[in-house]
Amino acid sequence: MLHAFNLYDLFIVCFVQLVLSTILILSPARSLGTRFRWTGSRVTEVLVAAVGVAAISALACFLTAELWNLPAFGLETAAYLLAIFSIVVIILRPDFTVVGQVFYASYAAAGLTFLAFAALVATAAASSIFEILTSSLLILLDLAAFLVWSSNVNYVSDVLCRTRHSRPTPVADPSYLPMVSLHIPAYNEPPELLIETIKAVERIDYPDFEIVVIDNNTSDRSVYGPVEDYCRDRERIRFVHVAPWPGYKAGACNLALRRYTDPRAEIIGLIDADDIVQAHYLRETVSYFSDPRLGFVQSFEGNRDFEGSAYYTACVDSYQSFYMAAMSSRNERDSVPFVGTMGLFRRSALENVGGWNEWCISEDTEASLRVLKAGWSGLYVPRCFGRGIVPPTYAGLNTQRHRWCFGAMQILRLHWKSLMPWDRSPDNHLSSSQRRDYLMACLSWFRDLLMAAFSLLLLVITGLLLSGSNFALMPLAGDKTLLPMSLIIIATICMMWALRHWKPISRRRALLALVISLSASWITARGCVEGMARREGVFLRTAKTGSATHRLRKALRVSRWESLLAIALAVSAILLSLKAHPPILLISIVSLQCAVFLCAPIASLWNLRAERVSRSELRRRFADQRAREARRARPRFTVVRVASTLFAAVLVGAAFAAVAAPDRLQPGTTFVRGKTPATTPVQSVRPPTHGQVGGGL
Repeated sequence: MLHAFNLYDLFIVCFVQLVLSTILILSPARSLGTRFRWTGSRVTEVLVAAVGVAAISALACFLTAELWNLPAFGLETAAYLLAIFSIVVIILRPDFTVVGQVFYASYAAAGLTFLAFAALVATAAASSIFEILTSSLLILLDLAAFLVWSSNVNYVSDVLCRTRHSRPTPVADPSYLPMVSLHIPAYNEPPELLIETIKAVERIDYPDFEIVVIDNNTSDRSVYGPVEDYCRDRERIRFVHVAPWPGYKAGACNLALRRYTDPRAEIIGLIDADDIVQAHYLRETVSYFSDPRLGFVQSFEGNRDFEGSAYYTACVDSYQSFYMAAMSSRNERDSVPFVGTMGLFRRSALENVGGWNEWCISEDTEASLRVLKAGWSGLYVPRCFGRGIVPPTYAGLNTQRHRWCFGAMQILRLHWKSLMPWDRSPDNHLSSSQRRDYLMACLSWFRDLLMAAFSLLLLVITGLLLSGSNFALMPLAGDKTLLPMSLIIIATICMMWALRHWKPISRRRALLALVISLSASWITARGCVEGMARREGVFLRTAKTGSATHRLRKALRVSRWESLLAIALAVSAILLSLKAHPPILLISIVSLQCAVFLCAPIASLWNLRAERVSRSELRRRFADQRAREARRARPRFTVVRVASTLFAAVLVGAAFAAVAAPDRLQPGTTFVRGKTPATTPVQSVRPPTHGQVGGGL
């Protein structure tokens, strides 16, 4: 049987099984659990999951034979290997449902198989040193992209398919009421906005807390003066204005911590200048610090004043996907980050690690990493206690994303050694899960850089094809590029589905949120390059007010680089379609990348339109929207559940049919193995001259 095995067979079977498991995880069938209450045995869970794996692998083998007309013996061996790999993943991931385990295993197997197949074909087909170098570069890019997207798939699988918590539920002691010092850093903030925030903090229902408003480097007296006047002689409030002062936000927070915080305060909290805090915030969060091992608590940060605007609603949905997927998943492994607002630190933990890092512009996340490294624990409370303002301009949204990305690169430069599994220094108490999560959180920002690099490579491939060159940039063509592109598309779809799983939003809202997320691809890619090339960063404040002028030229200038890339990719697709033998698959990939970069000018123009709508008009639109939703409200019919049940029945039936009738898997009389591109000896593989495509990222 092993003699009949072909890597191409495994390549295609992995692709088919990945598609099948994706259909299952997007349906209610994903709730089929693996924990059986009557036994409590994980051995039983593994056995039942193995039956599910065998059924899906058999169906994938059957469909592959039917659709690709491949011989049975090689496919059976590939299915056995895939089932064994899936069972190993099931044993390593016992907290997922059967569908979640199969999906994660299928995704990992598909990515690894593609990399192995691409490396094998590239090694056999490359005829020059330059072709070997370019092929190796592309395979390395594919490997990096696979690692990044696998991390996102892990979060999604965790949200959709987790059956039990791996971390005990923390116990809060309501009688534990230490003094809290709440710090509100500000720089050039609109005075009326900041005063509104201070008033909300004053209304907090807690017996012992203080408020320190630290305004740094605001030179205009008319900006910070009204806030200073409001805070004067008010109970609990201390207003501090310093100019000049180094260290940006981190420097101001260190000043507040070391000089202006009450010595009795045991808990330090940060609140952004635009957050409206609920009165029960401290009573619902401080009590968790009764656990002496807890170093910090991070809650869900919400948004306000966006209702009635499709653009700002899409921005909010794109933000909240991080809390609903990444934060919820990382909390299970005690690796949640501190995000700079609506969170609390134990003062002794923060001071023991040296306070806030004034070199890093993501000082919040960097501080939480140092606290975890020192042996403390972190906790994510998935409840919203405060709501801030969405960046009113698209330029402000880009500034925010660039700052986060640049800060992640600084964290990677500073702590990469501590995140490596071989670091066993006595002061490093990070677990393997904490190292992996923080490392992948930094590396995940490279996703957009890889996407930009892939787009440039597509332009090079197009140029080679149009010029008639025989140079093979990547010796893979035809259906062999389906797998790498499917990894990206499936991961993106599942991320959208995870958002809809936690929020009752429509598919349209989820798609619009994806547009906002993709619109920051170029600015994030630039942040990665600048963060790795330049050590020092500049803290760019996110504007809390809209632009005074709403001009089309300005909106287009903000997204000019993305627009140029989109135009170049669109022209490439048009020129490729004019060839005598147009490479349909390559045209589709180029068009897909063009759509990604088109999201930036679309979002910029969309924001221009949203800024022109008054607040009163937004409130009216939101009221009308709620009224329409109320009129449309009907009891949900279980069509989806019935359809998914029928699909599961057909799935199992087809699997058993494939096993019971193996003759259908035998090659037909007209099948000639030697004429199939997949089984051509590797030594004879040469890149095609028409329809040449590059390895997908």
